[in-house]
Amino acid sequence: MPKMKVAFIILLIVGIFYCSANDLRLVKERVRYLENRVNSESKFRHDDYSEIIYRLEEIDKVLNTSLDSRVSRFNEVPKETSSRAIEHLKADFTRIRKAFGEEKTETARIRREIPSLGNDLKAVQEEVDNYCKISLNKTDKVISRLETNTLMISKVSAKQIADDIENKTVLSNKRVDAIAANVEINKINIERVYSLVTVLSTNIKTLLRQNSMSCIELLSNGITKSGTYQLRNGLVVYCDQITDGGGWTVFQRRLNGQVDFYRNLAHYKNGFGDLNSEFWLGNEHLSSLTAGGEHELRIELEDFDGNSVYAKYSKFKIYPEEDNYKLKVSGYSGTAGDALDYHNDMMFTTFDRDNDKHTITCAVEYHGAWWYKRCFYSNLNGQYSEKSQKGIRWNKWKVSSLKKVEMKFR
Repeated sequence: MPKMKVAFIILLIVGIFYCSANDLRLVKERVRYLENRVNSESKFRHDDYSEIIYRLEEIDKVLNTSLDSRVSRFNEVPKETSSRAIEHLKADFTRIRKAFGEEKTETARIRREIPSLGNDLKAVQEEVDNYCKISLNKTDKVISRLETNTLMISKVSAKQIADDIENKTVLSNKRVDAIAANVEINKINIERVYSLVTVLSTNIKTLLRQNSMSCIELLSNGITKSGTYQLRNGLVVYCDQITDGGGWTVFQRRLNGQVDFYRNLAHYKNGFGDLNSEFWLGNEHLSSLTAGGEHELRIELEDFDGNSVYAKYSKFKIYPEEDNYKLKVSGYSGTAGDALDYHNDMMFTTFDRDNDKHTITCAVEYHGAWWYKRCFYSNLNGQYSEKSQKGIRWNKWKVSSLKKVEMKFR
């Protein structure tokens, strides 16, 4: 019975904490299942016991018959051994029958206790039903009171919320109107400021251009577009602000032969041509712009097949007129080959001013103007002609005439 009391207590706790119709139904089904299983197993065991007892009795009969028919054979065996074997067999048989009898008695006792367990479960069910009924009544009352209070709060809150929304909407509209007015005012002010900034920026750029001494200064002041600019000294130059980092002052360009480069010293002194096309900036300007500090020289070449190379020198300077615009150049690098080192320290020669070291006037002989020696490795101011030996030449790259050339420094 202690086991049944424990079962009763467990079922009671389960019923209290899980008092739902479904849980009670499951408990009932479980009790019916246990009862049916015990009844079935008891019936099966009773049938099995009867069959076993019947078979044991048959075995007993067969043994007795066998013992009687074979008494002569047992007489041949020592009496002590035969008697001991028979006693052991009978003892085992008696023990088996006793065990079956005890099992049968235990099964009958369990079957007698099942109705009592059913009554206990019925009592538990009644207690659980009563507890659930009381709990449901209390829950209904709480829900009813909660619904009543919620309805009252909703009525009061709805009016307050509506009033608040109306008041805040009025205030919001006023604030929106004020903000819109401020935005419009700020927009007008921003447009004025932008206009002033644009004018100021233009003035600053103009001032910077007018106060710059070279294209590299213009670049450092934010002028990054290539084109013509006026420097502080009033000279208008063409600035290459893109190639090799920019800041280059272009002083010679050959493109198509539209400008004649076979000119006298005065023309080469002051410059000639169109800064946006073919031109020579002027030896006097070159001398002035390269007088102070160190400058780089870059020469870009292109043939009539579209192939291009360049020569770059880390040091470049043109001396003043009293030195006949002597060339100083060194520090070659590039892809064209060094065809200018031969002319280093040479004075500028034109057809009317012979400063070369040849017995002839190289400018006349090769239809150009250059820092000739005896006579040249380069002749970039020569005649514009694809076939002529007096043409634009850079012998360290090609001995034939070139189509385009541009010379610049920074």
